Amino acid sequence: DQHLCDSICSGISFADLYGDLEMNILLIMIAIPIVMLIIEALLSKRYSIVLASISAALMLFFSIYLLVENFVDNGINTTKSIAFIPALGVSFSLTLNTFSVLLLLLSSIVIFVAASSGNIKAEREKLSSALVLLFQVAATGIFTSGNLLLFFIFWDIGVVTAFLMINTLGHSGSKIASMNFLIYEIFASVMLLFAILLIYFYTPLHTFDIASIISGASQIPASTQSMIMVFMLIAFMVNMPIFPLHSWLPDAYSEAATQVSMIIGGILSKFGAFGLLLSFELMPIASHYSIYVFAFSVFSSIYASLVMISQKDIKRIIAYAAMAEMGVIGMGISAYNTFGTFGALYGMLAQGLSIAFVFLIAGSIMHEFGERDIRLLKGIVMQSKAMAYSFVLGIFFIGGLPLTAGFIADLLIFIGAYKSFSFYAFIPFA
Repeated sequence: DQHLCDSICSGISFADLYGDLEMNILLIMIAIPIVMLIIEALLSKRYSIVLASISAALMLFFSIYLLVENFVDNGINTTKSIAFIPALGVSFSLTLNTFSVLLLLLSSIVIFVAASSGNIKAEREKLSSALVLLFQVAATGIFTSGNLLLFFIFWDIGVVTAFLMINTLGHSGSKIASMNFLIYEIFASVMLLFAILLIYFYTPLHTFDIASIISGASQIPASTQSMIMVFMLIAFMVNMPIFPLHSWLPDAYSEAATQVSMIIGGILSKFGAFGLLLSFELMPIASHYSIYVFAFSVFSSIYASLVMISQKDIKRIIAYAAMAEMGVIGMGISAYNTFGTFGALYGMLAQGLSIAFVFLIAGSIMHEFGERDIRLLKGIVMQSKAMAYSFVLGIFFIGGLPLTAGFIADLLIFIGAYKSFSFYAFIPFA
């Protein structure tokens, strides 16, 4: 016990906490929702929404600052690693780059709107705000992890928080929806853990550090790389979600509270897309699997679009629209080139914001009219023009109407897919 304590303590230097400004800001961003969560636990529920909103506002402010710094410096690329158990290669490692900065901005905007809007039903406000704060910690950690073990921990925090959100804050069918979601996510977490352990034991340095793994991954046997890629692809395709690992999606999105649907649709699905990008960076053999990811993504997008046409529940329509767009984003990632990768990143940003926006409007419609069956929703324009036109505008954003952010992302993805897969790239755009 004493030897383990010495190993842990010897690896931590508090001087390491003071690095460049961007990394200090990132540490503050992780600390803010944790501090607010502790304060909320000590105060009455009437302060819950205020505390969650203050935390989200601060996170949004720091995210915008990092985005400005990213453009001023022509891209941030910095890592801070604090050794925790050096003997096992375990460290608290955070990294900032263009991808993480943009995804931090996405999560901050969505969580700020979700936290500020609160629970429309005004039920369990303290629990709702606490879960939003906890998910904020997970999202920040996921998008900035420089260590696979840390990535896995934040991944599971996000999954458990999402499960509790669906289970405790949803509609009548939320219990079944949350259990279905949990089964899929446990399976995904097991696949991800297997992949991480294989990477750890087969890399020369036996480390969880992402940068070290990328530099030494070529020494991992090809057969082991293939196993790792399969495990990681399954795990990340569950979260996006991609057919056939998607059946948790319609119930989870439709039965969750509005606030929760915004967070799951806007941020949680990006955990999977971000992880998919990471898997292509980690394994040299990843290029051999790009065609499979492309095929599944294309089929998933077409399948979701066809199923969406037959839906009558307004939230299920949005859920399948989100799935269809995530399939297009998967296409961009599978292209494995500059156009496809940055198109996928821009697509994540555009899709996350538009899906969260449409879920917010749909929740307002349900609250105002007491119905989410589109066959029974009539006269919305007459009673609330702003609500009706906002919903239509959101649908245009999701559909990638020209001059919207979604259109620009789809165009970049199409160019990238065409460069990698030739005329097969036309299939989902037909």
